[in-house]
Amino acid sequence: MEQLIWNLAIYISLIGLVVLTLTVLTGLGIIKIKPFYRIHKKLAIAAFIAIGIHASIMIFFYFFS
Repeated sequence: MEQLIWNLAIYISLIGLVVLTLTVLTGLGIIKIKPFYRIHKKLAIAAFIAIGIHASIMIFFYFFS
């Protein structure tokens, strides 16, 4: 079970990294999006949630295993 949670944390961190990169690129205007999509804020929230889950799992393994 611990290995499954560990692998999940790694995959979540990779997804968070990709989403955070997309957020930065859309925020800087390197990737152009239409203004009415408002995808930049949604990507930022998704990246924050993914990184928060990853950090919580890693802190759990660091202190309790």
